[in-house]
Amino acid sequence: MDSPCDSVIGDRDLLTEILLRLPVKQVIQCKCVCKKWSSLISNTKFPYSHTCRLYHKYNNNPPPTALLVQNFADTKAQRASIVPLHANDNNDNKMFFHLDLDGCNYRSSIMHSCNGLLLWNVIPTSQPGPTSEDSRACHFRIHNPAMSDDQCVYLDYPVGDVDSPYGDDIFEPFELKAYLVFEPLKQPLSYKVILFGQMNPSVIYYGRRVGFKVLNPRIEIRLYSSETCGWSEVICNLPDGLRVTEGVYCNGAIHWFRLDHDNSVYFDTNRLCFDKLPAVPSVDDSCVKYFGECRGRLHLILSDTLEFDIWELEEDYSSWVARYRVNLNRMHDGESALWWNVSSNPFSVLSFVHRQEEEEENSMLVLFKNGKIMSYSLEDYGLRVLCKVYRDEVPRSIHQYFETLLCVGNS
Repeated sequence: MDSPCDSVIGDRDLLTEILLRLPVKQVIQCKCVCKKWSSLISNTKFPYSHTCRLYHKYNNNPPPTALLVQNFADTKAQRASIVPLHANDNNDNKMFFHLDLDGCNYRSSIMHSCNGLLLWNVIPTSQPGPTSEDSRACHFRIHNPAMSDDQCVYLDYPVGDVDSPYGDDIFEPFELKAYLVFEPLKQPLSYKVILFGQMNPSVIYYGRRVGFKVLNPRIEIRLYSSETCGWSEVICNLPDGLRVTEGVYCNGAIHWFRLDHDNSVYFDTNRLCFDKLPAVPSVDDSCVKYFGECRGRLHLILSDTLEFDIWELEEDYSSWVARYRVNLNRMHDGESALWWNVSSNPFSVLSFVHRQEEEEENSMLVLFKNGKIMSYSLEDYGLRVLCKVYRDEVPRSIHQYFETLLCVGNS
């Protein structure tokens, strides 16, 4: 007679239901148990079913499991830190995700994280070593850090119009921002990359009436679609003073917030046009402390004091609402009030994370101060150190991290 364990292993449907309920890391480990389990998990339908179950649990907007943190030292070392959003005993709660997939000489910067996939910008360096012509070109990469390195998509930079005075060069690699648009519940899987980049003129352009004229750099928009496998130019009127590197992606649009409300806009990645964001009710001593997204909603902090509101944009974009009131003086951490003196030693808000398990809410702010990344609970006011970083400088690149079994290609 078979044991209960053998019965479970032998029942493919029951085994599938069990595996669908495991976290991504444990599912990947289960592939090593036997060929049968590996075959089941490797089936193209399983990753999609696993993702659907997770997204439906959280009304299609699951919370992040960690933060991806990258600073200048990490860029040189070709790595990023994955910081889980829970504390441990040794206050060094981080793992390294290495971006150097093929051993070539380049610097990699994470541009965007979207539903478990990462988009990073790869720029060649002048370091000596064996390189190929292909590996020396600037390009983007799309990758799922939870999966194997061979499932990585490479995208060359778009090239300008050869008839334009800007067309001789590609986009400046240090003057661009790209956003990945990936909706995991849509079938078949597809993705888009929206690129906002600066193009510098390669010549002094000669005009018939004005003679020689020095052209200024300009911002252009390009769209890459996996459905067409190519880049296309997006023609639209860009708002004045648009700081392309400060955009926040949420629900199919890229948003920019400025205190001068005329320049608070969003770019719809489906309609390929700009529209305005509503103004925030006036507050005293305003400064943009934080602007980000969590679970399909935009959040904003407009204060540099220890007491502030967390504003949330309504789903219909009608107005901003003060959703949370935060007072960091109430934190239960054993630290002295002097340690939080914002005038002599300011803190930074890295992320706002809204988590809700059934009826229990556990939202948190992720803060940075004195070389420590910490979580502050809005429910019990507890402050916990998540990890220590290499330097006291604020990390230059912060992204939410989601675990998924999905990949968009093999290239």
